[in-house]
Amino acid sequence: MEEEDSARGMSQSVKASSSSTSGGGSWRHRRGERERGFPKFCRCGEEAVIKTSGTTKNPGRLFHCCPYGSEEYKSRIFSWTDECMVEEIYDLKEMASDLKGEISELRGEMGGLQNDIERGKMMIESEKNMIGCCVVL
Repeated sequence: MEEEDSARGMSQSVKASSSSTSGGGSWRHRRGERERGFPKFCRCGEEAVIKTSGTTKNPGRLFHCCPYGSEEYKSRIFSWTDECMVEEIYDLKEMASDLKGEISELRGEMGGLQNDIERGKMMIESEKNMIGCCVVL
């Protein structure tokens, strides 16, 4: 299994950085039991780390895993970093598309409000003119 080969051949470890999309709950999806994108924590509660595979099958390939994971603990988190990155990019594209739609809606609302302001200004000017006429008479 790829995961086991990589875990056996790991040579380096660093703390995993937090995802840029962590606040976007509506953009996060689940596939099976694993969250999409970069994992931040293992199921055991430990912060995920990034390690480098030292196997012949995946030399130098980065992966996220539990700092205490091993072949005996198959329930620990394991994700290839490059696959996580593709998921993050896909989710960010989806988020950008959603935000573009929201911006478009807000621009439309803002245009309507600007029209309301202009109508209000015209009504004020009209009322000033009527008051001015009444004062002159």
